[in-house]
Amino acid sequence: MSRLRDAVDQNSDHLPANGADKLAFVHRLQIILAHWPSADRLARAMGVSPSAFRKWLKGEAEPSRERLIALAHAAGVGVAWLAEGEGSEPSFDSNGTGRRRRLPNPDDEPDWSQFVILPNHGPANVSAGDVPNRGTIRSASVQMPVPMRYLAVQQDWARQECGVDPAHLVLDVAADDSMAPTIKPRDTMLLDTAERKIASNGIYMLNIDGQRQIRRVQLRHDGSLVLISDNQAYHPDFVENESVPAIGVLGRVVWVGGPVS
Repeated sequence: MSRLRDAVDQNSDHLPANGADKLAFVHRLQIILAHWPSADRLARAMGVSPSAFRKWLKGEAEPSRERLIALAHAAGVGVAWLAEGEGSEPSFDSNGTGRRRRLPNPDDEPDWSQFVILPNHGPANVSAGDVPNRGTIRSASVQMPVPMRYLAVQQDWARQECGVDPAHLVLDVAADDSMAPTIKPRDTMLLDTAERKIASNGIYMLNIDGQRQIRRVQLRHDGSLVLISDNQAYHPDFVENESVPAIGVLGRVVWVGGPVS
């Protein structure tokens, strides 16, 4: 899959005609990169392969128009400044996580096209096929576990913090203490619904006998699973290889937040 992405990126890029313009563009990339943990993180945030982004940094290629706009949105800078150096250099400020972003103008109207509406995953007993589509809001007739029915987040934030395509994210709320202290009751969770099979270790929302359960899953070499609760009051469950298909995977937990206790 990465080779295919690289091929697409290479086809959409072009070599610059002017050497001075190329060096100036690389310099602007380096200014942005100085406020990010790594080049790979910035590449993933804008939806491009790290290898293609490194070619831009080396001056071997330049992004297409679509990639340039995606980079400007991910970095929080103006497209005109990024492409041509027009205007003053953007200012950055730390957001407390080690990453730096451009300070927004408080008078600017938010660009709502850059947000995604995350629907609530739904009530207990939801089946694996009931995961709602991106941008939808469930009917008010559906009883939610908490008043929060949906959440709007910036697409760039979702890519940066969760490392997934925002189109696959849904909102859910922890209902019990089985994963405490990692996930406490009523904590808000974001699920990556593209993860419909357990291909690696992680925390998943599972559908077991019609009930949603959050478990830390260990995939064993023989294909069997160990379902672990971070709360030591709960014992691990062992799922033999032949029983694994009966477990529905609703998504992988990629972000958790909640009130400070």
